[in-house]
Order: sequence, then C-alpha cells, then structure tokens
Amino acid sequence: MSKTIKFLSELDDYELAYFAKFKLDTYLPETQYEIKRYLIQRNLNNHRIDELIKVNPKKKSTKNRLRCTRCSSDKIRVEKVAWTDTSDKIGYADEIAVLDGLGGKETFREQIICNVCEFWIKDPNNEKSKKSIWHHIGDFIFTLFSH
Repeated sequence: MSKTIKFLSELDDYELAYFAKFKLDTYLPETQYEIKRYLIQRNLNNHRIDELIKVNPKKKSTKNRLRCTRCSSDKIRVEKVAWTDTSDKIGYADEIAVLDGLGGKETFREQIICNVCEFWIKDPNNEKSKKSIWHHIGDFIFTLFSH
C-alpha cells in the first residue's frame, strides 16, 4: 500500500470527498490514477463527492479542535516558517520582528494548512494570495454554494 493510499484510508468519506475535489489535481498523473482507483473502491464518483461536500455534518462540529474552515477536518499541518512578509504591518510584535530582521535575526510564525483539502488557514507570508485571481474566485463561489 502506497503512502498516499494509506493516508486516504484514514479519511472518512466527507474528508475524502474534499480531498478529491481540491487536492487530487496537485498529484502527478500516475498518483492521480492510483487515487482515482481508490475512490472507485470507496464508491465515490463525482456526483457522490458533490453530495458529501454539500451535506458535510462536520461543519456543525463544536469540538475545541483546530479545524479547516473549508472542509472542517481536524487533519491540520502546522509549520513554523520564517516570517518574510513584514511590509505594512502595524503592531508592537510586528515592529520588533521588522527591527530583528534588519539585524539579521529571523522571526518565525505559524503557517497552518489543511492536509485534506490543502486550504491555507493561516498564511503569515501571504503565499496563498500569490495564486491566480481565478483560483480565489473559484474558492469564493464554492464557499457561497456550499453553505
């Protein structure tokens, strides 16, 4: 069993639907083929994926866990990254970070990304905003119709 399929086997159907909708295309064609075969084994076709996303019961979850704002999964990746986007920031901590940067000292911030749907929950260096305008429009439209 490949590492990818092992990860997918740990997802419930709702998480797997979001994975198929938003993250599948980020894999190489050979891996996409393997994932699509796995989706068939789990009886997830495009219609079923859309249905699962539409009724996702996890959106109403009130557990005190950090969850993705798009798919509501708690399978989150938290990474410490060097904070480089310090321009136009206002606040005591931000100003200290800028001054530290001038002195050659790095400041680290948390970058938080969903492992299921690859949604950027916290993006200190605005990496997500570097995506095309069409990507953001698609995300916005999806958010409108999925609630």
